[in-house]
Amino acid sequence: MSNRIKRQMKLVSVPKGITDSKKTADEASNNYAQVKDSKNKAGTLNLKLRRSVPLKRFPIIAKVTFLRDRPDLVSLLKGMQKNPADMPPRLKQYLTREVLWDESGITNKGQQVIDSGLFEAKERGLYHIWYTDNDPLLGTRPVMAQRDTAFFDPNMQSWKKGADAARSKFQVKQSLQLNVLEESCVDRNKTELNNISRQLASLEPEVICSPEKSAQIELEWTLDFSQSLVSLKGQLDMLQFKQNKTGSRPEALALSIDDFGDRLNDVMAAIAGEFDGHWRPEDRRLQTSLESIQRFSSAAQKFQVGGFNCSDLQTDIGEFQSVLAKYIPIQPAGQSDAEKWQRFWLENFYNRKYHSSAEARKQQSQWLDHPALNDFELPLKEQQSLLSEFSRESQTQAYWHIAAMADLTPSRSRKLRMPISLVNGDQLDLNKLIQELSSGEYIEHFIYSDRYVHTSRQSRNLSYVAACLADAEGLLLTLDKQKGKEAELPDGWSREILQKQNDNHGRYWILVSTENTWCWECSGGLDFIRDNSVGGSVDGSPTFTPKEVVELPRYLQDQINNLVVEAL
Repeated sequence: MSNRIKRQMKLVSVPKGITDSKKTADEASNNYAQVKDSKNKAGTLNLKLRRSVPLKRFPIIAKVTFLRDRPDLVSLLKGMQKNPADMPPRLKQYLTREVLWDESGITNKGQQVIDSGLFEAKERGLYHIWYTDNDPLLGTRPVMAQRDTAFFDPNMQSWKKGADAARSKFQVKQSLQLNVLEESCVDRNKTELNNISRQLASLEPEVICSPEKSAQIELEWTLDFSQSLVSLKGQLDMLQFKQNKTGSRPEALALSIDDFGDRLNDVMAAIAGEFDGHWRPEDRRLQTSLESIQRFSSAAQKFQVGGFNCSDLQTDIGEFQSVLAKYIPIQPAGQSDAEKWQRFWLENFYNRKYHSSAEARKQQSQWLDHPALNDFELPLKEQQSLLSEFSRESQTQAYWHIAAMADLTPSRSRKLRMPISLVNGDQLDLNKLIQELSSGEYIEHFIYSDRYVHTSRQSRNLSYVAACLADAEGLLLTLDKQKGKEAELPDGWSREILQKQNDNHGRYWILVSTENTWCWECSGGLDFIRDNSVGGSVDGSPTFTPKEVVELPRYLQDQINNLVVEAL
């Protein structure tokens, strides 16, 4: 075996403690999965909106079709399925006339009767029907009906008749639920009224009289991502017919409606206005600024407003007198605002108490991996980069918790390596920087890991870095191309695509010589290189923090181990 291969095997041999490191990484991965699972089980958006709805009662002569329970018909159809030859001809003719059966068997309509137990019952008469009065959500819709059993012709002025009545908004063409006050016989001499929920299949008005009564009822609308349910409750005046005399009686209305379509986006667009924000239907999130949600406890931490109340909310479907919203999903208003959210989260996180370096990294990674931040590029910030952001005077507690974390984090280096911090605006000699990162050794392999390398500036700066590494083989580890953009690779470089995981937030520079592996985590991306590699300057204040191989995320340790396999 050549000395070069022996040296490389020594270079990537598993140091003492690597097993514990892998165990820790696996435990962190399991913890992260549990946190994600708990997020999925957390409360999801729920809205309750209330308002008063005006109703009017109209006397209407109409042809009406209800769907009523017909167990006898279901039994007959099932008999036809089993043995049609034994059925009397008159029953076959009836089923054929009603399009429930033909020579080929039970029709689709017949199967629906078997499945639902309901069949059309057509009738014609004078009905007293309560309609919603041009409600922006429900329109003009029947909610309660009663057949007039005292007389047929209405003794009142007709308002619409003939074609005008038939084509009016009072007609019903699609099946809907409504309450019906029906008479039923108790015995030969006694009847009683029953308030029953019926399915109305159709209503064809012939004569519509002027409204005879008006009322107000309460609407409660419950909305979330999977349901939209309206509940109507109130008390209405109904008629009582005795010996050709008409009286009135109060009757409770309790009706649930879920057949008017999904209007969640309309409501959320109005609620977004209360936050000076914008509802994004494609993301199902309210996009708003940090200033608008800071008053809500834990909103920036959980990307969710736990509870929000408002009154007199004006929407495209009318005004609602009260609105209660729970678990509103939120996200930053833009890249600069996302950076404010991150700073706010970090200050809150470090203000509460001291966190170990491992715990701080895990918690911040989980926060950065939230779907609400998918559209933004935010770096993982640690120790030196954090200290440069916080003021010792105005953010004292957070500052000293971070400083303690940096001081208490032990170095496992075999020789002392200090962080390297660059200063904004200073002259940058990229060759000298790389010599410092690699202790002047000849580099054979260079691995750069960064989630976001896709702009032309980042591609150009990557080529500057490659030019300083002579013949080193380069590997870029990054996410898939963003919005059609993909970084151009320097000659001799390859690319591997990362999937978003909580361990690949950092920016890593890994320089491999024949003797050593030099690992650094940088607080910023390649954008810190301004102008060019010779005579350029520093943009921002990046810090390079030394790492041992065992301190790297597992996917980077695997990449280093692969170098031995390739060499063999």
